[in-house]
Amino acid sequence: MVIQKELIPIIESNLDKMTATERDIAAYFLNNRKLEHVTTQFLCEELHVSKASLTRFSKKCGFSGFREFLYQYKEMSRGQEAMVYKAWTQNVLSDYEEMLRKNYSVLDESKLERIQNLIESSSKIYFYAKGSSALALKEMKVRFMRLGIMGEVMDEDDMILWNSLLVDESCLVIAASISGKTKSITQALRTAKKNGAKTVLMTTKNFDDYDFCDELLLLASAQNLAYGNRISPQFPILLMTDCLFSYFLDDKERRFYYDKTIIHKGTSKNSYLLTPYFKISRYSYLVV
Repeated sequence: MVIQKELIPIIESNLDKMTATERDIAAYFLNNRKLEHVTTQFLCEELHVSKASLTRFSKKCGFSGFREFLYQYKEMSRGQEAMVYKAWTQNVLSDYEEMLRKNYSVLDESKLERIQNLIESSSKIYFYAKGSSALALKEMKVRFMRLGIMGEVMDEDDMILWNSLLVDESCLVIAASISGKTKSITQALRTAKKNGAKTVLMTTKNFDDYDFCDELLLLASAQNLAYGNRISPQFPILLMTDCLFSYFLDDKERRFYYDKTIIHKGTSKNSYLLTPYFKISRYSYLVV
């Protein structure tokens, strides 16, 4: 199945680069999903902007000009289907559906491959995050553990700071910040990178210059996602975690570790066959 890249996450991830006028243009497109017959002249009059402003806005979104942007936007609008659920249910389901569509737009498989290589080549992996992002990275830690890849989650400011001062070139730091504005996270990444560690940031913000990390992994976003208004802000991190996790399952060694953690249901009512998941001791088992 081929799915076109949607423009909404592209606009959202580039808002910080835009001027006030360009943000007004962005807001118009973010709030008006059905624009079948709109023209350049109409938008200039409606928004009180020049054609040059529309062009600059389009180029900041990665298009050659406004005509190309508008064509792609109309194509995207035609493909959207109406929901038939009750209001609150529709809002939640619509948000999740939108997040899944947006994930196709921000997903960069070459980055996932590079991050996979960073994980495989690092002897120590640390996860930096705060709040809901930390909960999502704890899940990522567990997923990697089942592949035989051990890591440690840091979710307190002091621990994050101390750890960033002690890492070296053998370490990989994977951090998550939905907003990309958590200072304790970005500063710790900068310190860790300065000390030789490889660094990855998962965020919805598309930085122009991200010299504080080796890889910027863009996440799908929604309005006020960081506040968790209707859906969990953990969702885009978990979604990207699953995409990254799938890259390891074709590797025989990683698959071997993963298969050892699978719990098989037995024949009796309360019987389960547990297999050792990690050789810390002969009595270590995974129980869920």
